[in-house]
Amino acid sequence: MKKEELTSPVEKGSTKNVVEKPRAISTNIELREHAEFHNCHTEKSVKEDIAFLKLVYGDKLKLSADDVNIDFVNKLKVISKDIYFFLKNFEIDLNPQNYIKSKYEFIKHRIPNGDPHLLYLAWNGLIKNDSFRRLLLQIFSISKFSDMLCPQNIPSFGSSMTRYRTKLILADDMATNPDGSRREIGRLLDDGSGLSMQEGIIWLPNGKAIPMFPQAYVPLNQTQVILIRHGKSIHESGGENPEFVGSGYWDTWNNNRRIPGILSNFLKEEGIATAKELGKDFKVAVDILDKSGYPLWSWSKDTPIQVYGSESENTEQTARYFLQEAGYTNMTFNAMFGINSQKYGALTFKNKKEITNEAIKIYSGGKEPTPEVQNKVAKMFKNRFYHYPEGETLIEADWRIAYSFVDLLNRNLGKRVLLADHSGAIRVFEAIIRTLDFAEYSTIKEAQDSIIALCFQPGRNLRYDYLQKKEYPLRKRNK
Repeated sequence: MKKEELTSPVEKGSTKNVVEKPRAISTNIELREHAEFHNCHTEKSVKEDIAFLKLVYGDKLKLSADDVNIDFVNKLKVISKDIYFFLKNFEIDLNPQNYIKSKYEFIKHRIPNGDPHLLYLAWNGLIKNDSFRRLLLQIFSISKFSDMLCPQNIPSFGSSMTRYRTKLILADDMATNPDGSRREIGRLLDDGSGLSMQEGIIWLPNGKAIPMFPQAYVPLNQTQVILIRHGKSIHESGGENPEFVGSGYWDTWNNNRRIPGILSNFLKEEGIATAKELGKDFKVAVDILDKSGYPLWSWSKDTPIQVYGSESENTEQTARYFLQEAGYTNMTFNAMFGINSQKYGALTFKNKKEITNEAIKIYSGGKEPTPEVQNKVAKMFKNRFYHYPEGETLIEADWRIAYSFVDLLNRNLGKRVLLADHSGAIRVFEAIIRTLDFAEYSTIKEAQDSIIALCFQPGRNLRYDYLQKKEYPLRKRNK
């Protein structure tokens, strides 16, 4: 390879696969400029990563291990430096739309030939660097969203706003009088416009108490959310006994399941049945609230229920079956890119077991795989900084989901909406509300028979509770 060239993969049929490097690094001074990244890339590690890309892309990948030499590795260090400072220059108020656009422009204009494979090689070498990992944690931290939704304000002594926070489901001691009797009347609250309204407290058969205003009224300074998880889908990311990895939940690899995608993922028959059963559970609460004069939604042909979910078809399917069984036949589904699951790029719908077994062979150098190599491959996919080829990292995905969730709450003040999403997104929602760190929230997996209720009011601590959970079902199901 000539010093002024960098080999780059191109589409089959193209005759040009050489592009001029973005800047020269021919002097010792310039090489020292990139010394921070000297441990990130070695000829051996780059060749292994290229072999993995060859496994994923096959003959479409024109880059090969023969292209790797010391010049190629040094040029990867230049790209690594560009990636580092590309991220470091972002402002605090970064949003997912601007970030995705900027990342695309960076690849197009700063990576030779706009080649995502070179980004893959450079980024996944960089994650060995402590400074780079700290930078990712700083930019994509979800703790800032906890501060927005849960400011943890403690009311002053004597304040009327004590433990009775804004809640859609009351804690046991909030729902009962000092003598233990059930309360039927709630608070007299300002709805955000100066109008004071009296709550009623409605009791459900599972012992849950819901404070509601008549005629499905929602205070103008609140967003109320009913949250459910979609059921079993054709491309599942979890088995019957799941283990956590970068995607959220990966199965135990005993079954050769496929890596899920954002689109073209529909419910299985079991998933449809789960959504319908959950809707029948929900109907118990719906009927009680309707008869009491405190319906969840005042809906009609002209006023559909507003439903949100990811762009995956299984979330819309879940919402429709759920609401239909509960007696609601008119809804508008709003697909949100921001709460999609992690993007796995070229690995989408690949067989996990096959990919992993072949990757172990690659990183063992053709020798008998050792436990250390097997552990290395497992950690590669589990690493939340690992950038999937033409996809994204888990830390980017969690940040995107968190940002979009907060935006959804702020844009729906004065409304009660239904949100259907996947386990990974719900895990992030819970992390924000409960102010959890990654070690705590990474293993959360919301059950498919749960119905969660949230109530958001700016400046107040957001809390959630369960309208239904396995321990306190709304109805007895037929086995």
